Amino acid sequence: PVGGDKDSIAPKMIGSNIDSSRVNVPRTTKELRIDFDEYIQLKDISKNLIISPPIKYSKIIPSSTGNKYLEIQWKDTLQASTTYNFNFGNSVVDLNESNVLPYFNFAFSTGEKLDDLYISGTIVDALGSEKSAEGKENNLVVGLYQVKDTMNYRQKPYYISKADIDGYFELNYLTPGKYKIVGFNDEN
Repeated sequence: PVGGDKDSIAPKMIGSNIDSSRVNVPRTTKELRIDFDEYIQLKDISKNLIISPPIKYSKIIPSSTGNKYLEIQWKDTLQASTTYNFNFGNSVVDLNESNVLPYFNFAFSTGEKLDDLYISGTIVDALGSEKSAEGKENNLVVGLYQVKDTMNYRQKPYYISKADIDGYFELNYLTPGKYKIVGFNDEN
């Protein structure tokens, strides 16, 4: 049998363990589970997943096998009145044809509302050189550090995002405040 047309449709999110309003999420929540309409796998999740503000996760499901859900577990207690953004980049793909769910992210808040500020732009090399001479993939990252009396640039930024191959970046779900923006090539 022919089997029908080739699957060219990316997976769709159909629900999560966090209610649809995504606000007033208890600070004691220790996992995020997102359900999809078909079997998925995660490609290069360690390179693509960016959680802002950062929390240390302990487990991600599925690893390489297919499931109709993804789950991230952590041990940290969530901060009060904070919007968390889980940016999966292009790592969510369907199991059979590897159709990518592009720029997928999921946000929720422990406060009354989702923060809705954002910043976007393009990173440009100050020396004027274009792309990497060796043809390597750019690992350009943009981070926002909260302005404080003492700032430690060795710590992870409060908000972080990867730039695409052309240097374009977006940081979404930002809390009002003063920040320093830093762009760098992440070799790690």
